[in-house]
Amino acid sequence: MRKAGEVAQQLAVYTFEGPSVLYVHPSIAAAESSFEAIDVENDEYIFFGQDGTVIQPSVKAGRVVLTAIPEQRADELRQRLRTYLDHSGRLDPKLADDTVSLAQLLLDQERAFRESRWPSRFSRALTRRRTR
Repeated sequence: MRKAGEVAQQLAVYTFEGPSVLYVHPSIAAAESSFEAIDVENDEYIFFGQDGTVIQPSVKAGRVVLTAIPEQRADELRQRLRTYLDHSGRLDPKLADDTVSLAQLLLDQERAFRESRWPSRFSRALTRRRTR
């Protein structure tokens, strides 16, 4: 049986920066490496696991550390997601009701966006090398 901390490491992480900026990471470890310590110290972000688990940010030795605590705020997470979705106009705010599926959808969209841009960059780099 896995410990709660091990399970929490596998949660997608929602990070809110105000009502209109949202970051989604596939894990706590991925989220930890994406934010600057000074911003975390200044309380610029609010972190939740995909299921509403509260994630407590801290800074240790200049590094961001995110810790899932045994507190659930699923209703607050859904409300924040609805607000974000309403502000962005990208997706139906009703998607906020299924926080796990929404996290996967947003991660898939981000991955598809990155993959669609990579070949064109690679192609341009090869073209430049051939013409020199």
